[in-house]
Amino acid sequence: MTPHPDAAADTSQLRLIAQEWRRAWRPGVAALFAGSLGYSLYSAVSSLFVEPLQQQFGWSRGDIALVHSFGLVIAFIAPVIGRMTDRYGVRPILSAGLLLTAIGYGLLASMGGSLGYFYVVHFAFALVGMATTGITVTRILSGAFERTRGTALAIGRSGLAVAGALMPMALYPVILRFGSAGGYLLLAAFILLIALPLIWFWVPSRAAEQRSGRIALPSADSARALLANGKVRILIAASVLNYVPVVALLSQMKPLAVEKGLDTVAAVGAVSVMGAAAAMGALLSGLLVDRFWAPAVAFVLNLAPAIGCALLLQHDVPPALFYGAVLMIGLGQGAEIDIVAFMIARYFGLRSYATIYSLSTLGIALGVAVGASLIGMAYDHFGNYDVALLACSGSFFLAALFYLMMGRYPAGGQPD
Repeated sequence: MTPHPDAAADTSQLRLIAQEWRRAWRPGVAALFAGSLGYSLYSAVSSLFVEPLQQQFGWSRGDIALVHSFGLVIAFIAPVIGRMTDRYGVRPILSAGLLLTAIGYGLLASMGGSLGYFYVVHFAFALVGMATTGITVTRILSGAFERTRGTALAIGRSGLAVAGALMPMALYPVILRFGSAGGYLLLAAFILLIALPLIWFWVPSRAAEQRSGRIALPSADSARALLANGKVRILIAASVLNYVPVVALLSQMKPLAVEKGLDTVAAVGAVSVMGAAAAMGALLSGLLVDRFWAPAVAFVLNLAPAIGCALLLQHDVPPALFYGAVLMIGLGQGAEIDIVAFMIARYFGLRSYATIYSLSTLGIALGVAVGASLIGMAYDHFGNYDVALLACSGSFFLAALFYLMMGRYPAGGQPD
C-alpha cells in the first residue's frame, strides 16, 4: 500500500530534524551552559550577597544596589559586542568574556571594605560580562539550528532559569560558611571548569563555519535605519518594560521576602522558586509561540507577573501566597528573551537579527541600570518595597500592551 503523502512528508521532516540535532547538539549544549553560568546568572543570585555585604562591610542596600546604575554606561557596549561577534566569530568573543567574567568574580572575592573598589571592579565585571549574554549565546543557537530554532532557543533560555533555581541552594551554604568571597569564587569555578571548556572545544571557529558553508548573512541594516521602523521601537520598548522589573525584583528578592514576613530559609527558597518559574516560562513560551500569535502569548505572560506584584503589596504575606506570586513573576522572566528572539525573526527576518537583538539588549541594560538601582533606594527611603512593587506591576502591564501593538505577522511569511 502506498504511504499517504502527508505521512511521507512528516517522516521526511522528522528525519531532517533528527539530522539537525545530531549535527548541532554539541554547540547547543555549549551555549546552554555558557548562557546558564555566565554573567546573566549573577542577576538571578545577586540578592544572596546583599545582606552578607551589609554585615561584612557596613554598606547600605542603596550603596550595594548603586552598582546597577553602571549599566547606563555599560549598555552601550552591547552593539560593539554584536559587531565584534559578527566579524571575528562567536567562539573567541564568548571565550574571552567567560574568562574575564571569572577573573571579575575573583577580584570581587578579594575585596576589603572599600566601597570604591567594589564599584570599580563591578563596573569592569559587568562590562566584560556583556560578552557572555544572549548577544553571543543566541548567536550560537541561531547558527547551529534552523528547523528547530525556536525550540533550541527555549531550551537554551531555560538553562539559565534552571541555574537560577539550583544555584541559590549551592551558594547559600557556601556564603554562610565562607562569606561573600566564597560565593564569588564558587561562581568563578563553574565558569572555568564547565562553561569555558565547552565553548572552546564544542563551538566551531569562524574558519570552520565558513568551510561548512554556514557563513554570515548579508550585512545588517544600520541601527539608525532600524530605529526608524516603528515596530522595532515597539518591540524594544516591550522587552525593556518586561525585563527591567524582573531584574529589579531579583536583585532584592531575598530581603524582599524577609520584609514581607518570610524566614531566612523560606526567603532563599523564594529565589529558587523564581528561577524554576523562569524555566517553566521559557519552555512554555517556546512551545506556545510556534502554535499561537506571539504577541497574545506575550500579553498573557506579562499580565501574570503584573498580578503577582500586586499580590505582594500586603504585609505578612503567607509563604504559599508569596511563592505563588513569585511563580507568576518568574513566568514573565522566562518568556521575555525567547519571545523577543522569536518575534525579531518572525517580523523582521534574520538579516538584521543581531543588530535588533543588540539594540534590545542596550535598552534593557539602560533600563536595568535605573530600575535595579531605584528599588534599593526606594527601600532605603520608604522602609518597604511597596512603591517598587507598584512600579513593577505597572511596567509588566505596559509591556503586555506594547506586545499587542506589534500587530499581524508580515504577509507571505518571514521577511528575508
